[in-house]
Amino acid sequence: MNFYLLNLFGKWVSLGILAILSLFGFNIEETNITVDNTNVDKNINVISNVIPYETIKTYDSSIPNNITKVITKGKNGIIYNDNVILEEVVNEEVIIGTGKNGEYQGVMTGYGPDCSTCSGRGFVACKTEDKENFNLIDDGIYYNDDEFGEVRVLAAALSEFPCGTIIEVKNSKLGDFTGIVMDTGYTMREQLKKGVYHFDVAYKTEKDENVRKTTDMSGEVIYSVQRWGW
Repeated sequence: MNFYLLNLFGKWVSLGILAILSLFGFNIEETNITVDNTNVDKNINVISNVIPYETIKTYDSSIPNNITKVITKGKNGIIYNDNVILEEVVNEEVIIGTGKNGEYQGVMTGYGPDCSTCSGRGFVACKTEDKENFNLIDDGIYYNDDEFGEVRVLAAALSEFPCGTIIEVKNSKLGDFTGIVMDTGYTMREQLKKGVYHFDVAYKTEKDENVRKTTDMSGEVIYSVQRWGW
């Protein structure tokens, strides 16, 4: 029994004794007895329950099967006395890739629209997600993707890497960056026939000194697909 209940019980017992003495004729002056609850904020049973969040899974074939994306992080809720919500539960939302695995290793070069086998006009082989033309001279060498933001334009063999494919590039001479397949070329297609994965990084002109510096034929550049096509 806690101290408060013991204290209260003692005072009520005292009141009972006084009442009994009055019945037997004892002259007892009327006295006002006040019972003070000095334990108002103590020893109160608070019942709260945790509401575990659920995980809502969506399967997407445009994402490689080695990738799972957390769209909304889950958070448990808290409910008090079965009816007062202290914290709302937030269900976790994840997208699980079911497309083919997208891990590759290969070579890298750079190119400009004025290359020897290019038209010089700057248009890339792929349309944008909105089916618009994209031009390296007018629009630049970066594309603003709705999901991944600003990404570098790449050329690749479209039979393996369709238009709109997002690539995380690692271990390159340009460092680590994210690119998007928007163009293609004869060399990339021929290399693929030999089992070589070749990506070309777009520049506004072949005269950019970084075109040469981009070249890495070691076969050790790592390409990790984050999304297959649009």
